Amino acid sequence: MPRRLITTSILLLIAAAFITPMQRDLFVGDETKYGQVVREMRATGAFFLPTLNRTPFTHKPPIHFWMIDLLTFPLGVYSTWAFVLPSLIAFVFLLWLMWRIGGPLAAFICGSSLMIWTSAQSARMDVSFTAFIVLALWQLQRFFDRDDFRALLWSAIALGIAVLIKGPMAPVIAIVLFILEWMRRKRIPSGNYAPAIAAMIVIPLLWLGPAIRLGGRAYTHDIIVKQTVGRAVASWVHNAPPWFYVIHLPASLFPWFFLAAAAVIALWRTHRFLINWILAVLLPYSLMSSKLDVYMMAMIPPVALLIAEYVTSERGRPSRWLNAISIAIMALIGIGGLVVTPQMIKSPEGALVQLPAVKIFCVITLVAAILGFVVALRSSPVTSTVAAGLVPIIAMIVIAIALMPVINDLSSTRPLVAALEKQHVPPEQIALYASPYLWTRDMPVGYEHVTYATPYTLAQMTPTVIVTARAHAGEIAPQLYGYQMVDPVRMIGKWFYVYRR
Repeated sequence: MPRRLITTSILLLIAAAFITPMQRDLFVGDETKYGQVVREMRATGAFFLPTLNRTPFTHKPPIHFWMIDLLTFPLGVYSTWAFVLPSLIAFVFLLWLMWRIGGPLAAFICGSSLMIWTSAQSARMDVSFTAFIVLALWQLQRFFDRDDFRALLWSAIALGIAVLIKGPMAPVIAIVLFILEWMRRKRIPSGNYAPAIAAMIVIPLLWLGPAIRLGGRAYTHDIIVKQTVGRAVASWVHNAPPWFYVIHLPASLFPWFFLAAAAVIALWRTHRFLINWILAVLLPYSLMSSKLDVYMMAMIPPVALLIAEYVTSERGRPSRWLNAISIAIMALIGIGGLVVTPQMIKSPEGALVQLPAVKIFCVITLVAAILGFVVALRSSPVTSTVAAGLVPIIAMIVIAIALMPVINDLSSTRPLVAALEKQHVPPEQIALYASPYLWTRDMPVGYEHVTYATPYTLAQMTPTVIVTARAHAGEIAPQLYGYQMVDPVRMIGKWFYVYRR
């Protein structure tokens, strides 16, 4: 196995993940929402129980916000680094775990999965959540293999921490895997399970118990009924059937889908723990009402372990052709970007295909894909696999260096902040309704004091400027009487209107 090549490639993955925070803003959605949560933590001292719009934030547990809040003291509230360092550290920790469990090739395959690599540069907690699930299930395997109750305890501790990172799905995955392994082995180790069960329950309760007392009845109802039970059993929140994730696997596992399919077919009899691990993620998430592609991140580590076993086995000879298929897809992306014209794209963003930086990205992607294709077919299965993983990462590096200013204008609140600055009004006279929370690296002084309004609060005030999403403007039509639309702003593919009185 070309260990030096794999090690160098892993170091490249880690180094490349540190490029985007140098120039990107937080993106509209969860990231800008988390930016507001952290701003309020700093402004009000609500550290133990984070808030959003001055009410307890129930969507996510607190550990991720605690880490960001602490990092803002040396780095600042408007430093992208403060928000992404927890994910970057978790990324390195995850790769170390994967190396320990399955060797360097498994670590490389896991880290070069685009879902994990891009999430490592985000302000979200998905990579941290995944890392602690990996730690927990690795220890669970040792428990079954060795009847080691100390490993079971470590597994429970990791699960308890994972709950405080993102919620209760970590124990659900572990319990499903425990049941599947029990059924497969037709036995479970005999001994004292009480310490592990206690650790898994008590660790989250150390925060949740006091939080419920501080948050009150409304907070308790929201966190238990809406955010936990509601996400699981509400009537198809995302209108997606149980096979949603199966259909999306080619994109979720890119660039490893074809190798993953071959590995499952070849090794499902001999590596049943990994197959059950995959099922333990896929089954409960497929049955849940709430469905998002990012939930499948927890499935990528066992897939990476399975692929690493397949590629290095006698059955892995087709790996080179399967890797060539993934690389060919990248070549098609490069060619597509060169031949597509703005008229073919029915949105204002279509004009971007004419940018020199976009053309450079397409050319580099195509060249890298051609070189990778040749390497994939002429080298060993392991080297071929490394080539398949590096081609999309090279493309992403080009995006991080050449296209990040364009991406900021498309995906962050930078255009809206610029539009508001043109109005030359105090931030206290600006109200935003159904609009993203403002956050840019060079946020104007005082803009944390804009009002994020509801129809009720808008009726009680007369701001000079109101911002609303075009799709929601009708909801506040009475409040917009006497205002004139002065600036349309497009973010994340949606229009937002700036109104002035």
